[in-house]
Amino acid sequence: MARNGIRYDDVCRAIDTLQQRGETVSVQKIRELLGTGSYTTISDHLREWRLRQSGDSSVQSIPRNLERPEGLDTWVADIWDKAQQAAYEKLAVYRKEADEQIREADEISHQAQRQSENAEQRLQALNDHMLRVQERLENKTTEAAHLQAELQSVQSTQSQQQKRILQLEQTCQRHQSSLEQAEKQHREAVAKQHQANQTKLAQEEKRHESAETRLMGLLEDARQERLKQEKQYEQRLASLDQRCERLQQDLSEQRRQYGQLQESLRADKVHMEQAESGKRVSDDRVKSMQQERQRLESELKNLRAANRELHDRLSRAALPPTAS
Repeated sequence: MARNGIRYDDVCRAIDTLQQRGETVSVQKIRELLGTGSYTTISDHLREWRLRQSGDSSVQSIPRNLERPEGLDTWVADIWDKAQQAAYEKLAVYRKEADEQIREADEISHQAQRQSENAEQRLQALNDHMLRVQERLENKTTEAAHLQAELQSVQSTQSQQQKRILQLEQTCQRHQSSLEQAEKQHREAVAKQHQANQTKLAQEEKRHESAETRLMGLLEDARQERLKQEKQYEQRLASLDQRCERLQQDLSEQRRQYGQLQESLRADKVHMEQAESGKRVSDDRVKSMQQERQRLESELKNLRAANRELHDRLSRAALPPTAS
């Protein structure tokens, strides 16, 4: 049964228009002229129109006023009806198969189109994600450069502190040398003026002891300060090493994800190309179905011509012989 939507009258008007233009009547041309409707509905209406047209020019057009052998009219009408019935049944089977194949081709084409659209959307999403990953990778690279600069700054500060400690040690050594020289001079003075300057020697020894105590205290403070700064530098260097190691791990992970995204992108491109290839195959199948439909219509036209020729021969065979 024909589905609702395209009516029989619409198809008849379209057929009249095509005949006025001198074009071949087909389902494709009727649909193009109407601009809507399914192939099955149009095919059903066209088949009904052809049956009505064939019914109008059936065996009733055989002249009845001629003398014929008994039973010839019934025999001819029966042959005519059987021939038409066989032709239309064969045509209906061909049309049904062609309509099914066209519907399958349309469905395959629509599926290929949907797959192509999904692949394009996924490709766009992957491109956006890849841009975000590249941006994060650039940020990590910038952070690594900043950390490297900070590490160089700390190393420079450490070098300056080591130079300062070296200068302090050199100062302590100069003080120690001065102390040793003063002790030497003191011993010489004590040897020369041992008896005369006993009281003054005691005072000098106290003064030198006090100076030595102060110098030793300064040296110990400098040593403690150096140890404290070295410990702080070692802790800070260890922290920076840990941060650099974590950053290297993050960069490695980002590179791995980037590689995976590239692999996924290549796979999606392959799927898209396969979907486009399937679409082209579906289009070729639709064209082949249309050509097959045109061939069937041509065979039907030839069959009608053969039926008309058979009808004419039977009519001539039914005429009585003329007197010589």
